[in-house]
Amino acid sequence: MSIDILRRVLPLSAALLLAACGLQPTFPVGDPCVADGFTVTDDFTGARRGACTVLAPNHVQLDIRPEDKGKINNSPWFAFRIAPSAAGTATVTLSYAGGSHRYWPKISADGQNWQRLPEDSVTVADDSLRADLVIPLTGEAVFVSAQEFITPIVYDAWNRKVAATTGIPMYELGKSLEGRAIHAFDSNAESKEVLLMIGRQHPPEVSGAVAFFAFTETVFGDSGLAEQFRERFRVIAIPLMNPDGVVAGHWRHNRGSLDINRDWGPFTQPETQLVAGLLDEFDAGGASLRMFVDFHSTDRNTFYAQQEPTEPPDFTRTWLGNAEPKVSDYPFTNEESPTENPAVAKNYIYARYGIPAVTFEAGDETDREALQAAAVIFAEELMRLMLVQGY
Repeated sequence: MSIDILRRVLPLSAALLLAACGLQPTFPVGDPCVADGFTVTDDFTGARRGACTVLAPNHVQLDIRPEDKGKINNSPWFAFRIAPSAAGTATVTLSYAGGSHRYWPKISADGQNWQRLPEDSVTVADDSLRADLVIPLTGEAVFVSAQEFITPIVYDAWNRKVAATTGIPMYELGKSLEGRAIHAFDSNAESKEVLLMIGRQHPPEVSGAVAFFAFTETVFGDSGLAEQFRERFRVIAIPLMNPDGVVAGHWRHNRGSLDINRDWGPFTQPETQLVAGLLDEFDAGGASLRMFVDFHSTDRNTFYAQQEPTEPPDFTRTWLGNAEPKVSDYPFTNEESPTENPAVAKNYIYARYGIPAVTFEAGDETDREALQAAAVIFAEELMRLMLVQGY
Protein backbone atom coordinates (compact mmCIF):
# COMPACT_ATOMS: atom_id res chain seq x y z
CA MET A 1 0.00 0.00 0.00
CA SER A 2 1.41 3.43 -0.98
CA ILE A 3 2.16 6.18 1.53
CA ASP A 4 -0.54 8.40 -0.04
CA ILE A 5 -3.18 5.71 0.38
CA LEU A 6 -2.09 5.08 3.96
CA ARG A 7 -2.35 8.80 4.66
CA ARG A 8 -5.99 8.78 3.52
CA VAL A 9 -6.99 5.48 5.12
CA LEU A 10 -5.31 5.62 8.52
CA PRO A 11 -7.14 8.72 9.87
CA LEU A 12 -10.48 7.16 8.96
CA SER A 13 -9.51 3.83 10.52
CA ALA A 14 -8.40 5.60 13.67
CA ALA A 15 -11.68 7.49 13.81
CA LEU A 16 -13.71 4.32 13.50
CA LEU A 17 -11.65 2.61 16.21
CA LEU A 18 -11.97 5.50 18.62
CA ALA A 19 -15.68 5.80 17.93
CA ALA A 20 -16.12 2.13 18.73
CA CYS A 21 -14.35 2.75 22.05
CA GLY A 22 -16.59 5.73 22.83
CA LEU A 23 -13.75 8.25 22.49
CA GLN A 24 -13.68 11.49 20.48
CA PRO A 25 -11.25 11.22 17.55
CA THR A 26 -9.00 14.21 16.85
CA PHE A 27 -7.41 14.85 13.48
CA PRO A 28 -4.27 16.99 13.33
CA VAL A 29 -3.71 19.92 10.99
CA GLY A 30 -3.47 18.70 7.40
CA ASP A 31 -5.42 15.46 7.90
CA PRO A 32 -9.01 15.24 6.63
CA CYS A 33 -11.37 15.36 9.60
CA VAL A 34 -14.02 12.68 9.04
CA ALA A 35 -17.44 12.86 10.69
CA ASP A 36 -20.46 10.75 9.75
CA GLY A 37 -21.98 13.17 7.26
CA PHE A 38 -19.06 15.30 6.13
CA THR A 39 -15.31 15.77 5.99
CA VAL A 40 -13.47 18.97 6.96
CA THR A 41 -10.24 19.75 5.10
CA ASP A 42 -7.57 22.47 5.12
CA ASP A 43 -5.57 21.62 1.99
CA PHE A 44 -5.81 24.93 0.14
CA THR A 45 -4.06 28.30 0.11
CA GLY A 46 -4.98 30.46 3.08
CA ALA A 47 -6.58 27.64 5.06
CA ARG A 48 -6.52 27.57 8.85
CA ARG A 49 -8.52 24.90 10.61
CA GLY A 50 -6.44 23.71 13.53
CA ALA A 51 -6.85 20.31 15.12
CA CYS A 52 -10.33 18.88 14.50
CA THR A 53 -12.19 16.79 17.08
CA VAL A 54 -15.33 14.83 16.21
CA LEU A 55 -17.78 15.50 19.07
CA ALA A 56 -20.83 13.76 17.61
CA PRO A 57 -21.83 12.20 14.27
CA ASN A 58 -22.43 15.60 12.64
CA HIS A 59 -20.56 17.88 15.06
CA VAL A 60 -16.86 18.78 15.06
CA GLN A 61 -14.74 21.23 17.02
CA LEU A 62 -11.90 23.19 15.42
CA ASP A 63 -9.08 24.60 17.54
CA ILE A 64 -8.45 28.11 16.26
CA ARG A 65 -4.95 29.10 17.35
CA PRO A 66 -2.47 31.80 16.29
CA GLU A 67 0.51 30.89 14.17
CA ASP A 68 3.16 31.23 16.89
CA LYS A 69 3.75 32.43 20.43
CA GLY A 70 4.72 35.96 19.49
CA LYS A 71 2.58 38.99 20.31
CA ILE A 72 -0.55 38.75 18.18
CA ASN A 73 -3.63 40.93 18.34
CA ASN A 74 -7.14 39.52 18.12
CA SER A 75 -7.36 38.57 14.44
CA PRO A 76 -8.44 34.90 14.64
CA TRP A 77 -8.47 33.77 11.03
CA PHE A 78 -10.21 30.54 10.08
CA ALA A 79 -10.80 28.96 6.69
CA PHE A 80 -11.79 25.38 5.94
CA ARG A 81 -13.73 23.28 3.45
CA ILE A 82 -16.66 20.95 4.18
CA ALA A 83 -17.41 18.09 1.79
CA PRO A 84 -20.74 16.37 2.58
CA SER A 85 -21.29 12.65 2.32
CA ALA A 86 -24.97 12.87 3.24
CA ALA A 87 -27.67 15.52 3.30
CA GLY A 88 -28.39 17.37 6.53
CA THR A 89 -26.46 19.94 8.55
CA ALA A 90 -22.99 20.17 10.00
CA THR A 91 -22.34 21.80 13.34
CA VAL A 92 -18.86 23.27 13.59
CA THR A 93 -17.62 24.70 16.88
CA LEU A 94 -14.81 27.23 16.65
CA SER A 95 -12.85 27.02 19.89
CA TYR A 96 -10.53 30.01 20.28
CA ALA A 97 -7.25 30.29 22.15
CA GLY A 98 -5.04 33.36 21.97
CA GLY A 99 -7.98 35.39 20.74
CA SER A 100 -11.77 35.56 20.64
CA HIS A 101 -14.49 35.55 18.00
CA ARG A 102 -14.16 38.55 15.68
CA TYR A 103 -15.15 37.73 12.08
CA TRP A 104 -18.65 36.80 10.98
CA PRO A 105 -18.37 33.49 9.09
CA LYS A 106 -18.84 33.52 5.32
CA ILE A 107 -19.67 30.60 3.03
CA SER A 108 -18.89 29.97 -0.65
CA ALA A 109 -19.22 27.08 -3.07
CA ASP A 110 -16.51 28.34 -5.43
CA GLY A 111 -14.21 30.44 -3.24
CA GLN A 112 -15.16 33.57 -5.19
CA ASN A 113 -18.79 34.38 -4.42
CA TRP A 114 -19.45 34.70 -0.71
CA GLN A 115 -22.43 35.06 1.61
CA ARG A 116 -22.56 35.67 5.34
CA LEU A 117 -23.96 32.77 7.31
CA PRO A 118 -27.46 33.70 8.51
CA GLU A 119 -27.81 35.17 11.98
CA ASP A 120 -29.65 32.11 13.27
CA SER A 121 -26.82 29.83 12.07
CA VAL A 122 -24.17 31.37 14.35
CA THR A 123 -24.17 31.25 18.15
CA VAL A 124 -21.34 33.03 19.97
CA ALA A 125 -20.61 32.29 23.63
CA ASP A 126 -20.87 35.13 26.13
CA ASP A 127 -17.08 35.21 26.53
CA SER A 128 -16.59 35.02 22.71
CA LEU A 129 -14.19 32.10 23.13
CA ARG A 130 -16.50 29.75 21.28
CA ALA A 131 -18.79 30.02 18.26
CA ASP A 132 -21.13 27.32 16.97
CA LEU A 133 -21.87 27.35 13.24
CA VAL A 134 -24.70 25.38 11.63
CA ILE A 135 -23.88 24.74 7.98
CA PRO A 136 -26.34 23.18 5.52
CA LEU A 137 -25.10 20.11 3.65
CA THR A 138 -26.66 20.38 0.22
CA GLY A 139 -24.57 17.95 -1.80
CA GLU A 140 -21.71 20.23 -2.86
CA ALA A 141 -18.57 21.09 -0.95
CA VAL A 142 -18.36 24.59 0.51
CA PHE A 143 -15.69 26.86 1.92
CA VAL A 144 -16.28 28.50 5.29
CA SER A 145 -14.02 31.42 6.18
CA ALA A 146 -13.57 34.45 8.38
CA GLN A 147 -13.41 36.61 5.26
CA GLU A 148 -13.53 36.12 1.52
CA PHE A 149 -10.36 34.80 -0.13
CA ILE A 150 -7.97 37.40 -1.54
CA THR A 151 -4.87 35.28 -1.97
CA PRO A 152 -1.71 35.82 -4.06
CA ILE A 153 -3.38 34.33 -7.14
CA VAL A 154 -6.09 37.00 -6.87
CA TYR A 155 -3.45 39.70 -6.56
CA ASP A 156 -1.61 38.31 -9.59
CA ALA A 157 -4.78 38.56 -11.68
CA TRP A 158 -5.48 42.09 -10.41
CA ASN A 159 -1.90 43.16 -11.09
CA ARG A 160 -2.07 41.89 -14.67
CA LYS A 161 -5.41 43.60 -15.25
CA VAL A 162 -4.21 46.96 -13.91
CA ALA A 163 -0.95 46.79 -15.85
CA ALA A 164 -2.78 45.92 -19.07
CA THR A 165 -5.54 48.52 -18.76
CA THR A 166 -3.43 51.44 -17.51
CA GLY A 167 -0.02 50.83 -19.06
CA ILE A 168 1.55 51.70 -15.70
CA PRO A 169 4.73 49.69 -15.18
CA MET A 170 4.61 46.83 -12.71
CA TYR A 171 7.76 45.09 -11.53
CA GLU A 172 8.99 42.72 -8.88
CA LEU A 173 10.23 44.80 -5.99
CA GLY A 174 11.77 41.75 -4.31
CA LYS A 175 11.00 38.54 -2.47
CA SER A 176 9.32 37.64 0.80
CA LEU A 177 11.03 35.51 3.42
CA GLU A 178 9.78 32.36 1.69
CA GLY A 179 10.70 33.64 -1.74
CA ARG A 180 7.32 34.86 -3.00
CA ALA A 181 7.31 37.85 -5.31
CA ILE A 182 6.31 41.24 -3.92
CA HIS A 183 5.19 43.46 -6.78
CA ALA A 184 4.99 47.22 -7.14
CA PHE A 185 3.46 49.66 -9.60
CA ASP A 186 5.48 52.77 -10.38
CA SER A 187 3.92 55.65 -12.31
CA ASN A 188 5.91 58.67 -13.53
CA ALA A 189 9.19 57.52 -12.04
CA GLU A 190 10.89 60.73 -13.15
CA SER A 191 8.89 62.92 -10.78
CA LYS A 192 10.53 64.00 -7.53
CA GLU A 193 7.22 64.18 -5.62
CA VAL A 194 5.95 60.80 -4.45
CA LEU A 195 2.73 59.23 -3.18
CA LEU A 196 3.41 55.80 -1.65
CA MET A 197 0.61 53.30 -0.95
CA ILE A 198 0.99 49.83 0.58
CA GLY A 199 -1.41 47.03 1.42
CA ARG A 200 -1.90 43.81 3.35
CA GLN A 201 0.80 43.89 5.98
CA HIS A 202 -1.60 41.79 8.09
CA PRO A 203 -2.98 38.64 6.45
CA PRO A 204 -6.64 38.58 7.64
CA GLU A 205 -7.32 42.21 6.76
CA VAL A 206 -9.31 41.58 3.61
CA SER A 207 -11.53 44.66 3.72
CA GLY A 208 -8.37 46.76 3.63
CA ALA A 209 -7.42 44.96 0.42
CA VAL A 210 -10.82 45.78 -1.08
CA ALA A 211 -10.23 49.45 -0.24
CA PHE A 212 -6.70 49.34 -1.66
CA PHE A 213 -7.93 47.96 -4.99
CA ALA A 214 -10.61 50.61 -5.48
CA PHE A 215 -8.40 53.46 -4.24
CA THR A 216 -5.47 52.49 -6.45
CA GLU A 217 -7.61 51.89 -9.53
CA THR A 218 -8.94 55.45 -9.09
CA VAL A 219 -5.47 57.00 -8.83
CA PHE A 220 -4.33 54.93 -11.84
CA GLY A 221 -7.55 55.62 -13.77
CA ASP A 222 -8.20 57.60 -16.93
CA SER A 223 -10.16 60.50 -15.43
CA GLY A 224 -8.85 63.99 -16.08
CA LEU A 225 -8.11 64.37 -12.38
CA ALA A 226 -6.09 61.16 -12.22
CA GLU A 227 -4.13 61.97 -15.37
CA GLN A 228 -3.34 65.47 -14.10
CA PHE A 229 -2.27 64.02 -10.77
CA ARG A 230 0.09 61.47 -12.33
CA GLU A 231 1.60 64.11 -14.59
CA ARG A 232 2.90 65.81 -11.49
CA PHE A 233 3.34 63.06 -8.88
CA ARG A 234 5.14 59.77 -8.91
CA VAL A 235 2.79 57.07 -7.57
CA ILE A 236 4.12 53.81 -6.13
CA ALA A 237 1.66 51.13 -5.04
CA ILE A 238 2.63 47.85 -3.33
CA PRO A 239 -0.52 45.71 -3.11
CA LEU A 240 0.63 42.70 -1.05
CA MET A 241 3.34 43.18 1.57
CA ASN A 242 2.91 39.86 3.37
CA PRO A 243 2.19 37.07 0.85
CA ASP A 244 3.66 34.36 3.08
CA GLY A 245 1.28 35.15 5.93
CA VAL A 246 -1.72 35.18 3.58
CA VAL A 247 -0.79 31.79 2.11
CA ALA A 248 -0.29 30.27 5.58
CA GLY A 249 -3.56 31.63 7.01
CA HIS A 250 -1.75 33.64 9.66
CA TRP A 251 -3.54 35.92 12.07
CA ARG A 252 -0.89 38.63 12.06
CA HIS A 253 2.70 37.67 11.30
CA ASN A 254 4.95 36.96 8.36
CA ARG A 255 6.90 33.70 8.25
CA GLY A 256 9.57 35.30 10.40
CA SER A 257 7.10 35.29 13.35
CA LEU A 258 6.88 39.06 13.30
CA ASP A 259 4.20 41.67 12.83
CA ILE A 260 5.85 43.54 9.97
CA ASN A 261 3.90 46.68 10.87
CA ARG A 262 6.10 46.76 13.97
CA ASP A 263 9.32 46.46 11.97
CA TRP A 264 9.61 49.93 10.44
CA GLY A 265 12.93 51.38 11.50
CA PRO A 266 14.47 48.10 12.63
CA PHE A 267 13.77 46.65 9.15
CA THR A 268 14.73 43.13 10.19
CA GLN A 269 12.42 41.38 7.70
CA PRO A 270 12.88 41.14 3.92
CA GLU A 271 9.39 42.53 3.30
CA THR A 272 10.01 45.80 5.16
CA GLN A 273 13.60 45.99 3.92
CA LEU A 274 12.23 46.33 0.39
CA VAL A 275 10.37 49.52 1.32
CA ALA A 276 13.35 50.78 3.30
CA GLY A 277 15.38 50.45 0.11
CA LEU A 278 12.81 52.53 -1.77
CA LEU A 279 12.95 55.27 0.86
CA ASP A 280 16.74 55.35 0.67
CA GLU A 281 16.49 55.65 -3.11
CA PHE A 282 14.13 58.61 -2.74
CA ASP A 283 16.54 60.37 -0.42
CA ALA A 284 19.62 59.63 -2.49
CA GLY A 285 17.94 60.75 -5.72
CA GLY A 286 16.50 63.97 -4.35
CA ALA A 287 12.88 62.72 -4.43
CA SER A 288 10.42 63.90 -1.79
CA LEU A 289 7.84 61.57 -0.27
CA ARG A 290 4.73 63.74 0.08
CA MET A 291 2.01 61.34 1.24
CA PHE A 292 1.84 57.79 2.62
CA VAL A 293 -1.29 55.59 2.88
CA ASP A 294 -1.25 52.14 4.49
CA PHE A 295 -4.40 50.00 4.07
CA HIS A 296 -5.65 47.83 6.94
CA SER A 297 -8.82 46.46 8.57
CA THR A 298 -10.30 46.75 12.02
CA ASP A 299 -13.73 46.52 13.62
CA ARG A 300 -14.88 49.88 12.20
CA ASN A 301 -14.14 52.38 9.47
CA THR A 302 -11.49 54.78 10.68
CA PHE A 303 -8.30 56.58 9.77
CA TYR A 304 -5.31 56.65 12.08
CA ALA A 305 -3.33 59.84 11.69
CA GLN A 306 -0.84 61.99 13.60
CA GLN A 307 -1.80 64.32 16.40
CA GLU A 308 1.27 66.44 15.71
CA PRO A 309 1.39 69.02 12.87
CA THR A 310 2.39 67.81 9.42
CA GLU A 311 3.73 69.49 6.33
CA PRO A 312 1.48 70.78 4.89
CA PRO A 313 -0.48 71.47 8.09
CA ASP A 314 -3.94 70.01 8.71
CA PHE A 315 -3.74 68.04 5.49
CA THR A 316 -5.44 64.86 6.71
CA ARG A 317 -8.23 66.72 8.49
CA THR A 318 -8.92 68.73 5.34
CA TRP A 319 -8.77 65.65 3.10
CA LEU A 320 -11.20 63.61 5.20
CA GLY A 321 -13.41 66.62 5.82
CA ASN A 322 -13.75 67.20 2.09
CA ALA A 323 -14.68 63.55 1.53
CA GLU A 324 -17.12 63.13 4.42
CA PRO A 325 -20.21 64.78 2.83
CA LYS A 326 -19.76 62.59 -0.24
CA VAL A 327 -19.67 59.26 1.62
CA SER A 328 -22.90 59.44 3.62
CA ASP A 329 -23.34 55.64 3.54
CA TYR A 330 -19.81 55.09 4.85
CA PRO A 331 -19.54 56.40 8.42
CA PHE A 332 -15.96 56.78 9.62
CA THR A 333 -13.82 58.47 12.22
CA ASN A 334 -10.48 60.27 12.14
CA GLU A 335 -8.51 59.05 15.15
CA GLU A 336 -5.46 61.22 15.66
CA SER A 337 -2.89 60.13 18.21
CA PRO A 338 0.73 60.74 19.20
CA THR A 339 3.35 58.62 17.45
CA GLU A 340 3.94 56.41 20.49
CA ASN A 341 5.18 53.32 18.62
CA PRO A 342 7.91 54.44 16.23
CA ALA A 343 8.07 51.04 14.47
CA VAL A 344 4.54 51.32 13.01
CA ALA A 345 4.66 52.25 9.33
CA LYS A 346 2.75 55.53 9.49
CA ASN A 347 4.66 56.65 12.59
CA TYR A 348 8.03 55.83 11.07
CA ILE A 349 7.18 57.71 7.88
CA TYR A 350 5.97 60.72 9.84
CA ALA A 351 9.07 60.75 12.06
CA ARG A 352 11.37 60.50 9.06
CA TYR A 353 9.68 63.01 6.75
CA GLY A 354 7.12 65.03 8.75
CA ILE A 355 4.48 64.40 6.07
CA PRO A 356 0.89 63.16 6.38
CA ALA A 357 1.11 59.38 6.89
CA VAL A 358 -2.23 57.68 7.33
CA THR A 359 -3.55 54.22 8.08
CA PHE A 360 -6.77 53.62 6.14
CA GLU A 361 -8.71 51.13 8.29
CA ALA A 362 -11.75 49.52 6.68
CA GLY A 363 -14.31 47.80 8.89
CA ASP A 364 -14.20 44.01 8.90
CA GLU A 365 -17.88 43.68 8.03
CA THR A 366 -18.36 46.90 6.08
CA ASP A 367 -20.51 46.38 2.99
CA ARG A 368 -18.03 45.84 0.18
CA GLU A 369 -19.88 47.94 -2.40
CA ALA A 370 -20.12 50.86 0.01
CA LEU A 371 -16.43 50.43 0.84
CA GLN A 372 -15.39 50.46 -2.81
CA ALA A 373 -17.50 53.53 -3.54
CA ALA A 374 -16.03 55.35 -0.53
CA ALA A 375 -12.46 54.42 -1.49
CA VAL A 376 -13.02 56.05 -4.88
CA ILE A 377 -14.15 59.28 -3.20
CA PHE A 378 -11.23 59.27 -0.76
CA ALA A 379 -8.80 58.79 -3.66
CA GLU A 380 -10.34 61.61 -5.67
CA GLU A 381 -10.30 64.01 -2.74
CA LEU A 382 -6.70 63.10 -1.92
CA MET A 383 -5.59 63.87 -5.47
CA ARG A 384 -7.48 67.17 -5.56
CA LEU A 385 -5.93 68.31 -2.30
CA MET A 386 -2.40 67.23 -3.16
CA LEU A 387 -2.65 69.23 -6.36
CA VAL A 388 -3.48 72.46 -4.52
CA GLN A 389 -2.83 72.58 -0.77
CA GLY A 390 0.67 73.52 0.21
CA TYR A 391 2.39 71.42 -2.44
